[in-house]
Amino acid sequence: MNGNYYLFTNLLSDEETRIITDIIGHIERGDGRIGIQQIANENFVSSTFIIKMCKRLGFDGYSELYYHLSQRVNVYSQAPRDAAIRELVDNYDENIGKKFCALLSEFQNQKIFADGSGFADLVADYIVQRLAVCGFMVFNRVHFYDFMIFHKESKALVTNIEPSLMIAISQSGEAVPVLNDVRTAKSKGFKIICFTKRENSTLAQLSDLVLIVDGAKQMLVGGIPNPFFGRVILAFEELMGYYFRTIGESDTVEIK
Repeated sequence: MNGNYYLFTNLLSDEETRIITDIIGHIERGDGRIGIQQIANENFVSSTFIIKMCKRLGFDGYSELYYHLSQRVNVYSQAPRDAAIRELVDNYDENIGKKFCALLSEFQNQKIFADGSGFADLVADYIVQRLAVCGFMVFNRVHFYDFMIFHKESKALVTNIEPSLMIAISQSGEAVPVLNDVRTAKSKGFKIICFTKRENSTLAQLSDLVLIVDGAKQMLVGGIPNPFFGRVILAFEELMGYYFRTIGESDTVEIK
């Protein structure tokens, strides 16, 4: 199962996700046209439940949903898996994708923080919301600051901070508020994923995984047009798609 159900992530309950995953599995295995009753039986629901789900997702019925998923699987199988992400992340290779997945998997049950300043703070907020929708416990830089203050003030009760993951965004890689948070996180044992234009920036040097976005076009933050921040969001979406495909294919992801 390659995770094509990811396109419905915002809309599906756990039970509905299981149904979509089952349908996609049949399509990928080449089982032929599977009827609604078989899908209902395999997932211990009624055919009426599936029809209502289809209507809620904007389809006329089960047949239209099945056709849509078949088309998505066919397009996906014909296109290179990482073509889109390679267009967005200058230094992308398979190891970077695997490491991203491994870091998310390692800290999926811990507090994850997204950090940015200025326009990058808006991107960080998007990442917070996307990860939260996908079931992660995630917070922005304001929460990180409060988190550190809390542990400093309550050190008599809490003797350590459990290391986790921070995703940092800075076009220049030199944004002082972001660097301060990253250094604090590093001192507590956090792993750092960063999105930046500059591979030789301070942020890149501090990070465990560096994703270079739009690096060939060096410009001021106020330059117009400035595609960096939009491309980071698109790159993150592609990486999340890769993550969901990966966990669908393997129970574990190892960092190499």
